[in-house]
Amino acid sequence: MRRLDPPQIGTREAFRMCISAKISLRMQTLLSSYELRVVIAAGAYEQACRTAAVHSLDPAAFAPLPAKKDDRDALIAMYERRMGPHHPGRPVYEEALNRKTKCPMCGVGAVRQVDHHMPKSIYPYLAAVPVNLLPICSDCNFAKKDRAPSCYEEQTLHPYFDDVDDDRWLRARLITRTADGQVYRAKPPESPTSWLIEFYVDPPSSWDARLAERVRFHFEIFKLAPLFEDQAAGDIPGIELSIEEAFQAGGAPDVRTHLEGLARSRARPNKNSWMVALYEALAAHDWFCNGGFRQVAAG
Repeated sequence: MRRLDPPQIGTREAFRMCISAKISLRMQTLLSSYELRVVIAAGAYEQACRTAAVHSLDPAAFAPLPAKKDDRDALIAMYERRMGPHHPGRPVYEEALNRKTKCPMCGVGAVRQVDHHMPKSIYPYLAAVPVNLLPICSDCNFAKKDRAPSCYEEQTLHPYFDDVDDDRWLRARLITRTADGQVYRAKPPESPTSWLIEFYVDPPSSWDARLAERVRFHFEIFKLAPLFEDQAAGDIPGIELSIEEAFQAGGAPDVRTHLEGLARSRARPNKNSWMVALYEALAAHDWFCNGGFRQVAAG
């Protein structure tokens, strides 16, 4: 998960932008009557984000009364229509979308969409609240769906408020298998029948157990293990030549040193990058460093 600075546009400013033009007097009057409730709801939501308590938010406090379906629809339409192209609320949407970053949820995909951290269908008061609008890639948006947490551990990480990257929590391992599918640690000069790079969450012992479960939940919801495995499979052939050159120069010790150097370099911007975990896992495997890299690079 990649930490991002919160948006500069505040809730009240965003709300007023959305209803400032291209709107009927009736609709403007209706929405204006909800301004204070939206601002209060946004404050409660932000405080819950800062204390990892969004699972405790009561949906009834973030929506009009059930009988006021038209009001509910109008609040949701503040995002769906009032932030559309050529509408006054568009800058709020653009601020969320146009981040110079990869998807903060996975760190891999390109940002193509904007996601509601708390679903607008359940929390319509938050439909147009800037801190509830997150840049996201298409795959992560599809994986998350209209999901609201029911307990502490089911809270996905919020890039504006959660920062878990001061510590290492992402690891990987190279798994080799025999012809009958048994996992074993191959040794040089063996040729295992198959191999796999496995990514997993391994939080430090200093973490609160519930935070560790939150990170694991985020990891599972956004399907980061298979995503990182695909990235690794495509990356290894690209670095095979440099590994081969290191091997020819000094054998397995030089390969290990080369991979550890790659890991340190990748860790400077993000110590929990899949590349950091990958290169460390490869450097720790004797079979890979002693020539097994050729078999892995060949697929």
